[in-house]
Amino acid sequence: MTEVAAEPTRPARLRARVTDLLDLLSGLPATTLRLARDHWALLALLAIGGVLRLLVMVGYAPALWYQGDSQGYLGLAYREEPGVIRPYGYSFLLNLLLPFESVRLMVLVQHAAGLGLAAAAYALLQRRGVARWVALLATVPLVLDARTVALEHFLLAETLFTVLVTAGLVLLCWRDTPGWLACVVAGGLFGWAAVTRSVGLVALAVPLLYLILRRVPWLRVAAFASVVGVVLGGYLVWYHSFHGVYSFGTYGGRFLWSRTATFVECDRLTLTDRERQLCPSQPLGERLPSDLYLWNGGGPNSDFPDRSYDPVFSSFARKAILGQPLDFLAMVGTETWRTLRPGPPATERVACVGEVWEFPVTEEQTTCRAHIAPFDPRRQRFAGNATDHEHPLMAPLHTYSRVASVPATVVGLAFLLVVALALVRPRASTWREHLDPLTFAGLGLGMIVVSVSTSTLDPRYSIPSLPLAMIGAALAWQRFRSTRTAPPPSAPPAPAPSPEPRIVATGADH
Repeated sequence: MTEVAAEPTRPARLRARVTDLLDLLSGLPATTLRLARDHWALLALLAIGGVLRLLVMVGYAPALWYQGDSQGYLGLAYREEPGVIRPYGYSFLLNLLLPFESVRLMVLVQHAAGLGLAAAAYALLQRRGVARWVALLATVPLVLDARTVALEHFLLAETLFTVLVTAGLVLLCWRDTPGWLACVVAGGLFGWAAVTRSVGLVALAVPLLYLILRRVPWLRVAAFASVVGVVLGGYLVWYHSFHGVYSFGTYGGRFLWSRTATFVECDRLTLTDRERQLCPSQPLGERLPSDLYLWNGGGPNSDFPDRSYDPVFSSFARKAILGQPLDFLAMVGTETWRTLRPGPPATERVACVGEVWEFPVTEEQTTCRAHIAPFDPRRQRFAGNATDHEHPLMAPLHTYSRVASVPATVVGLAFLLVVALALVRPRASTWREHLDPLTFAGLGLGMIVVSVSTSTLDPRYSIPSLPLAMIGAALAWQRFRSTRTAPPPSAPPAPAPSPEPRIVATGADH
């Protein structure tokens, strides 16, 4: 008779689990040492990046301040309400940190997030088989780019937005087929990004299309979309409770109108009397930059002072784009080229805007320099500047920002590299090996195009595209190297000849 083994008692099961845990913990030091030995170059790079950020925090204590935007984000965080111009996503993060009443802590979190994002990008590239030197080269700009570090030190939404978008895409690409948890978390990250910067609403289409093209099971795609829908739907309802309309902001029409004001010819459009008041007064060849139209410098904008007029701006912009589509596309192409082209800025005004994102010095103090933030975040109306803040680190850090800022040209070149390498032996690799780098680099370039077509021209808007472009270029290079080193397919071996039948003699033959 077969004996049935008795089930282990609860104390025995508990002892077994404790033993397994101790075995796991005992192996951690060896694993940690092995990882440190294998990836010492990354650890050295992160250490250098940490020292750089520490110097910035000492030299520009407690943070850098962008008049208007910084105080706007802090104000929304204190009032706990969505803004009509700036979404609440970044203010939500600030609100979580307000109980500590420390601006220094706010930028410390952003600096740590920047280093963490660089480590995550490197880990993804290593997981996908990218050579260590290539993965490290792709990570260097994320750690040492002066403009990236400067934006981490500003009370602005760019760092949070960069981390959310890049981390969401890294999660979806981590495994051959993203699991339930990855889809749910990535949906939350992209949803948060969509209510952090308006370009995030357009960026949502990329991960959704990626999941569909990757043929991820529909229930997981639905899980991703559902989480995004819950975040966006909740935000719309919340916005309605404050402002009486279901919207993500009631200033988007003005932004788009300011873009069309640079090329629109009102005589070619059918406009209402109210819309015609928005026609620029300057002749076509003497139009102002779009940001001057946006911020009341262009004349007609001042006749529409509050958010209730945004539908008029939206209607005008829609008619201008549909009535002059080629002019709109020409404007987008021109502004994208101005953002991505190598060399000095196209105009003196663009150069001035770019200087805001450099580390300032006490000398040469102009309106193109960043300000220093107050230590107390409750001082939402602050107009300090760099001349009020003397520190010996300011001059060398300013010099560093002049020589170590990665231009947006790198994003454009990375996209071209991804496309070019995708055309090399396209059938020698899997569909995923083409899709992943194109998704990263395409999203990076696409966000720049959307930004320049719907808002003002500002170098800071290209920073979130940098890690996406670097990851995409590294993945494309890995695909190219794997197809170059893979052995050519050999002809299938010829089938072995079938053995001839043997005749066995029997006794009857004798």
